[in-house]
Amino acid sequence: MKAIAIATRVSSALLLAGSIASCKGPELLGPAFSIGDIVTRVTTADGTVSAVLVAGVAPEAGGSAAPSVPAQGTAVNGGSAAVQLDAGAAFNTVIVAMAGADGYYLLALPAGTSTADLVLGVSPDVPAGTQRLQYAVGDGTTIGAYSEQSLRMFRVGTGDVQVSISWTGASDVDLHVFDPSGEEVYWANRTAASGGELDLDSNPGCDIDNTNNENIVWASGTAPAGDYRVVVDYWADCGVPRSDYVVTVALTGQQPQVFTGSFVGDDTINPDREIGTFTY
Repeated sequence: MKAIAIATRVSSALLLAGSIASCKGPELLGPAFSIGDIVTRVTTADGTVSAVLVAGVAPEAGGSAAPSVPAQGTAVNGGSAAVQLDAGAAFNTVIVAMAGADGYYLLALPAGTSTADLVLGVSPDVPAGTQRLQYAVGDGTTIGAYSEQSLRMFRVGTGDVQVSISWTGASDVDLHVFDPSGEEVYWANRTAASGGELDLDSNPGCDIDNTNNENIVWASGTAPAGDYRVVVDYWADCGVPRSDYVVTVALTGQQPQVFTGSFVGDDTINPDREIGTFTY
């Protein structure tokens, strides 16, 4: 009931969120919900720097240019989304906000950079739909203009064990998880005897659906104890030169583990990636 209540509250608030001009900071235009209800964490791609969640309205923009960000993105509830910022000039501060939401994330980088690769964690309670995120960068004293990204959320299963992958590029990336018995859950074996299920598959055989996410889950009370192994297969590049991915391993009662990487070039020169083994 708690998850349903949160999802309903967030959905209702989102319907009242208005539009935002790129030259201003995000404004609260209706009953406030927190960005933390949608985005649970913001880190650098290597996980070494984490953003702080700050209450209140995000800083108003100054005169410098907005960073370049992908206009569209995708994610699943309980998963992660990778975002690359390119400002063309050095910055050491990143603001991540959301239209109509209270609060924002403040990421302080250890040194100036003109680009930054971020990973956003997504709440397991997020409903399906599109969220409007805003990004700005600064030098620690002033903040530039905001850029907006539409992040489309797909609703998938969560439970004792949830392993998901999100990637960039119109390619066919496949997620594989081996359960403690050694049975492999993937596109050709969607349901394991242990209860594991691939409940979202994307871009099969280069039949591009623009979902760019896959999810394998053991529902609450079903996951067997033992070691699980995660593998990512670059099944087909589908003609794109590069695909960046982020894998999220979420276990009940634990903080999610996040792994990032890239496939560059033809799929034939990219062997399967061993993401790692975890114990439930």
